Amino acid sequence: MTQDKTELHSKQRNRSTTINRQTVDQIYKWIDFALEQNEVAYLTSIVRVRWNKRFTRRIGDAVIGYNPLRARIRLSPLIWQNASDSERRETVIHETCHIVAWHLHGTKIKPHGVEWRQAMERCGVEPARCHNIPLIGINHFHVRECPKAKLDRCIVSRRDFGLMKKTDYTLHCTLCGLAVTLDQIECLT
Repeated sequence: MTQDKTELHSKQRNRSTTINRQTVDQIYKWIDFALEQNEVAYLTSIVRVRWNKRFTRRIGDAVIGYNPLRARIRLSPLIWQNASDSERRETVIHETCHIVAWHLHGTKIKPHGVEWRQAMERCGVEPARCHNIPLIGINHFHVRECPKAKLDRCIVSRRDFGLMKKTDYTLHCTLCGLAVTLDQIECLT
């Protein structure tokens, strides 16, 4: 019994209002593209996509399992919203290429080694390890009263923000020296 890929994720999409059917369809098109470029299109039926709201720094990861053969790509819906279409495409292809490399060469290879780079190059994507998507409002917060320009304002990490909420912890900006209190932090989430 085969099911449409979008049907497999219908329960999950209902929980997250930001992810729609069109997005899921586009993700699977990018996965199919990467698999076809690497001549392993037969893997298309084993790859599943899941959304993980706990990801606040990484946009995604990939896992492959054997017996039975299965693969999973997890993506951050929080960071996904801040990413451009090209960043989203590169991320999905990036994670799919991990699955391709592990399937063809085993799981003992380096995650961003030669095998993964070759798979990325076959897809016409530069093999980059990290994303440059802004995490302001997801993992970092701006300080409202910072005298720096809008784009170069002080930031507070989620960890420090939590410390400030639990205790009387006061931060001092390393850029401008401003003492930061809770009421000065601009939360975008």
